[in-house]
Amino acid sequence: MELHEYYSEINSRIEKIDFDALWKDFKPLKFALYNDKKCFFDGQYIEKTDDFFANTAIEFNGEVIAIWNVSEPTDSDVLTSKIVHEMFHGFQTISGEKRYADEMDALFEYCYSNENLSVKAEENRLLSELAEHFDYAKFTGFLGLRKMRAEQFEYEFRYETSIEQIEGTANFVELQTLKILDESKYLRKLQRMISSVADTERLFPVRIACYDIGALLLLVCKNNGIPVSEDFSDKTFPEKLIENAAAATFTKSLFMQPQIDAFFACADELINRAIAKNDVIFDGETPLLGVNIYDAVCRRGYIITKHFVMFGDEKTPRTESGNFVVETSRRGFLKRIYRFEL
Repeated sequence: MELHEYYSEINSRIEKIDFDALWKDFKPLKFALYNDKKCFFDGQYIEKTDDFFANTAIEFNGEVIAIWNVSEPTDSDVLTSKIVHEMFHGFQTISGEKRYADEMDALFEYCYSNENLSVKAEENRLLSELAEHFDYAKFTGFLGLRKMRAEQFEYEFRYETSIEQIEGTANFVELQTLKILDESKYLRKLQRMISSVADTERLFPVRIACYDIGALLLLVCKNNGIPVSEDFSDKTFPEKLIENAAAATFTKSLFMQPQIDAFFACADELINRAIAKNDVIFDGETPLLGVNIYDAVCRRGYIITKHFVMFGDEKTPRTESGNFVVETSRRGFLKRIYRFEL
């Protein structure tokens, strides 16, 4: 299917959606579909520029739009839900959303400790059960564990809730869009999310897990009459949920250390392999402007980034496509970039 055909199918589906019912004051934005050679925007093919990179929301010609890279055949209902997800990110930008995490800081500072992740894994087990069958006592226990981590692992908890607020809400909107378009596809996605949240292996890196955690937490609240603010305030919705909760005590044995060790052993192996191959694309200290934060990993001062790296002068940044190990010299600066193959 050509880009303009996908565009037409998505447009027809968007017309069926009550955006304000998905989230208060949410309205559809213009969107663009692109591939390696072409770009279709606002009903016509346009010149593909460097603005069209990744799947996201961008400012283009003075307005915020959603963009999606159609690199392979995709189900039109699913693609529409993904476009609405990116439209929601645009809506966040337009609405003055400020609850974003400092992603580059978190690469260095988030602590994958046994205690933190053991409690988090128990939270996630409870959340997956709540998504299938709500129980108020179990929900209270879930909030109590979160309150405990908010007090004992403040940085980690605040980082997670920022991702739940930004990406979890967009994922929730994506899920609800799919429900409108095709109930069976919605149920399949929902079951995948429930299974994913309960899987301790999916906590690495932790950022990715927060997409489904945030969306399921919203779903549990909205399906069971638990108020959730849809305003753009200073606090994230997960922080507000635990304001009146009592911190619980975690009584189980800690159990996440083997998974933590395996995660970092994998990172070490990849870093060592890239250094040994020595395919250096840049050597010399310069600002590190961006990595693919979605699944980036920081280990021993090296950052693993898949698909791209951006560095150099902010006014004329250099972007390289591929998979890289970035050797940092100090926070915000790199001194060497190694290319590697997965």
